[in-house]
Amino acid sequence: MKKIVTLFFLVMFVSQSFGSGFQINEHGARAMGMGGAFTGLANDPSAVYFNPAGIVQLKGTHFSIGSTLIMPTSQFTGPDPLTTVSKLKSAVFTPINFYFTQELTPDLYVGFGVNNPWGLGTTWEDGWAGKYMAIETEIRTFNFSPVVAYKLTNELSAAVGFNLFYSDVLIAKSIEVIAPKPGVASLFKYGDAKISMEGDKIGYGFNAALFYQATKSLSFGLSFKSQVKLEYKGTATTTWDTTGSNIHPAVYPVVNAGLKRFSGDISAPLTTPMVIQFGTAYKFYNSCNENNLTLSADFQYNGWKSYEQLEVTFADTFSSSVREYKNSFIGRLGAEFVASEQFTVRGGLLYDQNPVKDEKLDPTLPDADRIGINIGLSYKITENLSVDFAYLYLMFMERTITTSLEKPYPNKYHALLSPSDPTVFNGTYKSSAHLIGLNLNYAL
Repeated sequence: MKKIVTLFFLVMFVSQSFGSGFQINEHGARAMGMGGAFTGLANDPSAVYFNPAGIVQLKGTHFSIGSTLIMPTSQFTGPDPLTTVSKLKSAVFTPINFYFTQELTPDLYVGFGVNNPWGLGTTWEDGWAGKYMAIETEIRTFNFSPVVAYKLTNELSAAVGFNLFYSDVLIAKSIEVIAPKPGVASLFKYGDAKISMEGDKIGYGFNAALFYQATKSLSFGLSFKSQVKLEYKGTATTTWDTTGSNIHPAVYPVVNAGLKRFSGDISAPLTTPMVIQFGTAYKFYNSCNENNLTLSADFQYNGWKSYEQLEVTFADTFSSSVREYKNSFIGRLGAEFVASEQFTVRGGLLYDQNPVKDEKLDPTLPDADRIGINIGLSYKITENLSVDFAYLYLMFMERTITTSLEKPYPNKYHALLSPSDPTVFNGTYKSSAHLIGLNLNYAL
């Protein structure tokens, strides 16, 4: 009997995934308004993140502080052949950003940034069809990054930086409690239990960048952000709600013994992908030799192959799930037009390729290829003070899965009780997101 319960809990954990939707690319309202195509421009304090070599364009002292409101929606129809529609609960995420740059000499500049490059999460409706795969998932990462930039020549600058990550994670799901009924040879379901896993970790990485001002109008940028290895340490807790149940007393010690094996201290490694960005920008000048129009383009490469598997280690056992993510890319186009001395307007487009194979997609953080439409606006309040606003609408491609290897009922004994239930999580995902960014900038 103990062996049956133990095997069930092990199978439950094998299906868990962080998903691919936890990368955040919105780290400043000005760049966001241009579709994120900022690597080759990098001429405001958010360059500390996008391309720190570009801070050599910022004379004196500069500050920028802001946040992005992220409002995702998602629904799942299935699992096939069921046509049940399940939806995410409404949520608003608020990643922050803060940047500081300082000119030390005409050739040497320093900067510091704080932002959330990895995060977001999902909370599905109570009792939904995938509750044994995911109920609540939340990942937060705080990145603290000092950078140094130096002008190698009048045209070329280089930068290096350090990344200190603090990250925490919460994962919760339901599990079926299935055990033999005393005095009866067959299995019986004794409701559901809930497992919650929480952990945190500090990790380290680095970044490097180049900025090249080829001509007065044309510039190029290249930035690299390293992988960061995070070995989450935390605690798993299990809750078995038997309120109002008429359960034979002999069942409790057997089930509780199984639950205990998956409670207590846990660890789980995660390696964030390296990110390489290349960008270019072209400035147009009017008859008064003023830059009134800028066009930009970026290509971003995400090394998601670093996420090969998820392994959760408990005190006396472990579970492992192969993820095998694919490397992916993001293409971006942006434009900025100076409408007047006070107002600047922006627009942008992006295409973001997802790294998750169809057979490995699950509802922990559902993902799909997406198209983003951006608009932005700046208002110069005084000579030193300005505010940036941006809006992004992300349209996820509808994604229908027909080759899933993820199981809606990870308990291997579920099929003995309900042989007609779906055995894999095929179905259709529909998602979208609204994002609003706001930054306040001050220069001395």
